Amino acid sequence: MKPTRIIPLFLLSLFLILTLPSHAQKREPQKNVKARMKNGKEDPWADYQEEKDSIGRWAYGINFGGYFPNSYSANYYNGTPGNVNTVDFLIKNIFQSNEFKALLGISDTGKIVIPGYPGSLESFPLKMHYNVAITVGVFLRLNLNKKNGLFLQANYVQLKAEDVLKIEVNPPTYLTDQHDYRYLPISGKEERAMLDLGYQRSFPLKSKIYLFLNGGISMVYTHVKKHVLVVQGREYNLINIYGPSGYSGPNSQEFNTVQYGLGFGGIVGAGVGFPLSDLFGLEPGFNMQYYPVNLQGYPAYKPCFSVFIRILLGFSHGKVS
Repeated sequence: MKPTRIIPLFLLSLFLILTLPSHAQKREPQKNVKARMKNGKEDPWADYQEEKDSIGRWAYGINFGGYFPNSYSANYYNGTPGNVNTVDFLIKNIFQSNEFKALLGISDTGKIVIPGYPGSLESFPLKMHYNVAITVGVFLRLNLNKKNGLFLQANYVQLKAEDVLKIEVNPPTYLTDQHDYRYLPISGKEERAMLDLGYQRSFPLKSKIYLFLNGGISMVYTHVKKHVLVVQGREYNLINIYGPSGYSGPNSQEFNTVQYGLGFGGIVGAGVGFPLSDLFGLEPGFNMQYYPVNLQGYPAYKPCFSVFIRILLGFSHGKVS
């Protein structure tokens, strides 16, 4: 199965699993009848107090939020010679170089160079960064009691990194200030699926509102969807999908090339919970994940941040104190 199909199938399967606990739990026995009596009579506040001091054993729902990725791995897309996907792959290919010249309006005998290269990488975008993105996911928590719980969540996000590459057309052979510089957009797109398993500690307030802290372990799968250089509005793929022989014209054979990374790390976060009813609640908060993206050449652990609002869609009938 292709990696690009694993992510949506995984999220769909996990969401279906999350809907099972509310139907599988049996109602736990009510508190002892004596505990409901006061001065020989049934305490009218007993049901209220029991509801206040209890919580659904299972909570599940969906997450929405903003994702702030670390820019470290965004340089995977800057096209420098040290990366897997390089601008040389295109410029040094005679077929595509001639196409560039036609698009840029220069003759077949003209030249396209990267100023300063190979002695310097100053013309490359060495400080690429990702755009802030929207993350969505599913969530399941097993409440051990009112203050302690174990959670499992899966979130998905698509990221884009973009900048420009500086090139020079027909560089002069003598000293002059007359240079013809062009700036070509370069960009990459990727998707990440993040699975977190952890522990949540809640701190109930006098009202039904509660604060919480959470921490755990994370697994992050990153898949490169697109990496292109744009010349006069036309996109050129920087991923080598043509094998060792490279691009040799419109009839070149293409291969299925998948670039991805798998990293393991940790997660910590905090937030506040608002139980609006027995079947509905909100948990806004933030998380910090610390993991390696593990795209080739980018193995370092770096922090990423997210802010979210969690919509708890339901609770099971079983109650724990």
